[in-house]
Amino acid sequence: MSKLMKYRVVREHGDFAEGSIREAEELAVAHLVPVSLELIGPADSEEEEPAAKSEPTPQNKAENAAPANKAAPKGKSKAK
Repeated sequence: MSKLMKYRVVREHGDFAEGSIREAEELAVAHLVPVSLELIGPADSEEEEPAAKSEPTPQNKAENAAPANKAAPKGKSKAK
C-alpha cells in the first residue's frame, strides 16, 4: 500500500487544471510526476492521529533510589 501524497498540477491532465492541488497515491501517479505533477508532501489525513509522546525521562534516575545508610555496617563485624 502506498502513501497518499499531495501534488501540484504543473500541466493540465484529465480533470485536473493547471495550478490545482491533487491528492493521490504515490504509485498511481508516479508516471506523471516528472511531466505533469510536482510533489508537495504527504496528504493530511484526518484518520491518522499524531502518536502520543511518552513521559520524559527523569534527569537523574539514581536520585533517591538508595537509602542514605545503605553502605553503613549492619551489626557486629565478622573478624576473628
